[in-house]
Amino acid sequence: MTNKAVAGSNLGVIALTLMTAALFLTLRNMPMMAAAGLEMVFFNFVTVFAFLIPIALVSAELATAWPKNGIFHWAEAAFGTRWGFTAVWLQWVQSLFGITSILSYVAASLTYAFDPGLGNNRYFIVAVILVVYWTATFANLHGTRASGLISSVCLSVGVLLPSVVLIGLAVLYVVQGHPLHLNLAMTLGNWLPLGHPERSLVLFLSFIFGVVGIEVSASHAREVRNVRRNYPIAVFTAAVLGFFLTLLGGLAVAVIIPTNRLDLVSGAVQTLAYLFNTYHMVWLVPVVSLLVALGAAGQVSTWVVGPVKGLWAAGRAGNLPPILQEVNARGVPRNLLLVQALAMSTVTLVFLVIPSVDIAFLLLTSVAVVLYSVMYLFLFAAAIRLRYTKPDIPRPYRVPGGRVWGLWLVAGTGFLTTFLCLLIGFLPPGVGLGAARYAGLILFILLLMLALPLFLEHFRPARWQSTADPTLPE
Repeated sequence: MTNKAVAGSNLGVIALTLMTAALFLTLRNMPMMAAAGLEMVFFNFVTVFAFLIPIALVSAELATAWPKNGIFHWAEAAFGTRWGFTAVWLQWVQSLFGITSILSYVAASLTYAFDPGLGNNRYFIVAVILVVYWTATFANLHGTRASGLISSVCLSVGVLLPSVVLIGLAVLYVVQGHPLHLNLAMTLGNWLPLGHPERSLVLFLSFIFGVVGIEVSASHAREVRNVRRNYPIAVFTAAVLGFFLTLLGGLAVAVIIPTNRLDLVSGAVQTLAYLFNTYHMVWLVPVVSLLVALGAAGQVSTWVVGPVKGLWAAGRAGNLPPILQEVNARGVPRNLLLVQALAMSTVTLVFLVIPSVDIAFLLLTSVAVVLYSVMYLFLFAAAIRLRYTKPDIPRPYRVPGGRVWGLWLVAGTGFLTTFLCLLIGFLPPGVGLGAARYAGLILFILLLMLALPLFLEHFRPARWQSTADPTLPE
């Protein structure tokens, strides 16, 4: 095995767009949006313009100026190796919780192909999570080209196709005059989160979680052809695609399924099943269930390799043991991927500890958002600091708006939205969870996850640094 990363410009705009979209675009978000009613329009606009676009703009500037392995190098350039390692650690460790919640959605979707009653079977959920994740791990050992192909195929047939079918059949359903279950009243209380602020804030967090990860595609910057031109184009295209598909899909689910009957985990497949029954195409239910599960599995495949590349880059700077710095012949950090799979398998046990699958799903989502929020605070702060400390670094793409005020506006908006999400993450997302106990659990997990990278960085043996590679490709 060799320790030298395989460098090559293999990714074009279309492949990178699909890989980026696969990081966050999924039917999984649509039921949570539908649960918000017409408030989803407000939440979606806030999510896109106060969170997603700031991340896309800031990531595009940082990735084209420092086209290495994402948040580690950006935070390192701004605040030093210790905080760069902490930032990429948070990006990586949140994925263990986030991917587990995504995989529970894969399992819930598969139940419609076999037996919907399995949706509450915790052992079935755990078995599907482990099989899909380990399969994705071994598939990603074959390198970026294989990962890109998996993401593109799964996104196309498992997300884009079912989304178009869902939206198209929902439009037909409305045009034909079927009863609608979405309150269309033109009142402020129906469009804005005024009635139940705590419930609305928790729902808003699900919107945010639905778009996190767009910056992870920066970990592929070294494999992108003409990165300074193609990376911003791909990121913005993916953001626009995600905005329209998720909003229209959320409206489709809300129109067809009453809120009190909506499955928050697999509501999109539930809606498709209802539409297929309405139009006498029930035989398509197992088919579309498998496709939706395949789409979510493709998203998992993208997440398997994305964050771990950033952590590997931090490891190559001397922050991880030499055995975790190694890569295989295709430049993939094999040992780190296997450790990641073992860690994720451990997190999966939460479904065996918590009796309710829905509560376990919401808990994992909340933990992922809280950890990710802290990482995004690093991201926005690093972009602002680097404008002042490294103003002469060429920035082929710059956040528009003068020398600094545009960046302050964009990054500042993203920072404030992220900080709000961090605070919301301490609110219990479901019944049966005491507020104080839940907040204490989330705080404990957050402090533990912050302490671990600082401990590793401070007490790392000299031999870790002696094997570090200072010549990582730009």
